[in-house]
Amino acid sequence: MGRIAKNPAPEAWERAKRMAYWDQGKITYSQWIASVKKDDQRAIQQGVNYMRAADFINLVGRKVFEKYWPEWRKLQPSSGSSKAAILDAAWSLYVAGDVSFPVNAQVTKFHSKKISTLRAVIRSDGTDSIYQIAKRIGRNYRRVYDDIQDFAQAGIVKILDERRAGRITKIAKVPGLHSL
Repeated sequence: MGRIAKNPAPEAWERAKRMAYWDQGKITYSQWIASVKKDDQRAIQQGVNYMRAADFINLVGRKVFEKYWPEWRKLQPSSGSSKAAILDAAWSLYVAGDVSFPVNAQVTKFHSKKISTLRAVIRSDGTDSIYQIAKRIGRNYRRVYDDIQDFAQAGIVKILDERRAGRITKIAKVPGLHSL
């Protein structure tokens, strides 16, 4: 598991501990985070279910949350779909820059330049060509094209051919964000 801070906010831990472990007042942040690091599903589920979303993210650390949320979300929150929706939106905003981007574990495997390409595709209105996206982010067309091909293989984007001024233009669209 990634690097986790010692105790990023003692007041957040005290509040989170009361919400998730009200009957086990002696549990410490160190004990809880050690359980999370060991991938103790009960500890993770307890945190997801009963801690405030902001506290949970703060306590595990944003980078750890970004990396592991796609897996952790399979532990269905007992507090209903609104809690999962809040954490999904936080993950989507942190990783892709848009709260409506669907959680996808494949994204956590991409390097930072590829993520910047994904963010540019998401920010586009769905009519920008791959060339326009590459120009906007200041990267080589071929690199951006390869990134978008990887996104398409992962099921994150759809690549459509569109005829413009007598030429075939490749358009990248994100299902759910851009109309297909």
